[in-house]
Amino acid sequence: LQGFESLKVTKAYPKGTMLFVEGQPSNGVYMLCQGKVKLSTCSQDGKIIILEIAEAGDILGLSAAVNGADYETTAEVLELCQVNYVKASDLLRFLKTNPEACLNAARQLSRNYQTAYRQICSLGLSDSVADKLAKLFLDWSGNVTGGNGRVQLKNSYTHEDMAEMIGASRETVTRALKYFRENDLITLKGSDLVIHDRQRLKAAIGSNGLPYSKI
Repeated sequence: LQGFESLKVTKAYPKGTMLFVEGQPSNGVYMLCQGKVKLSTCSQDGKIIILEIAEAGDILGLSAAVNGADYETTAEVLELCQVNYVKASDLLRFLKTNPEACLNAARQLSRNYQTAYRQICSLGLSDSVADKLAKLFLDWSGNVTGGNGRVQLKNSYTHEDMAEMIGASRETVTRALKYFRENDLITLKGSDLVIHDRQRLKAAIGSNGLPYSKI
């Protein structure tokens, strides 16, 4: 731990800061201690997909640093963050001499893989925007439910943000949310997101219970 402490540089970054940009050479990793960071990718025609919202405990840019490759994503600070920065060369030397740290890095890469796998399945195998949106909300809720399967969450994302998370248009997401509300599946009011019955919402995915199969 003392060895690692000597390598890191701790900084605070305000909302809107770009920690790194997709395609830039990787010069180090960013260990998120506090706050949230949006990881996204952008196509040549400007379409953005949000890959993950990183939170405290996540290491950003790890796969690029280990492979000596360019950053695969753009990392944008969503709220005031405290970050530990470690140069890629220092990190690799540290991992070579510390088996436990190396194993933890491998676990982080495994979690990143699992996140990417779930997202590919959602984007590629879901027929409708409503299915994708329902899966996103269920993922946010985890396995925690209140009475009668009710889940109440805090949501800080706009319709545009949610659209970028599932590869859809903002207008289609807005229509899907209207359908959810009218059918007593989900209520989104301000920052309050309520799933009225988690099992009922889950059962509707892939069935005829959710609309917009052709959109």
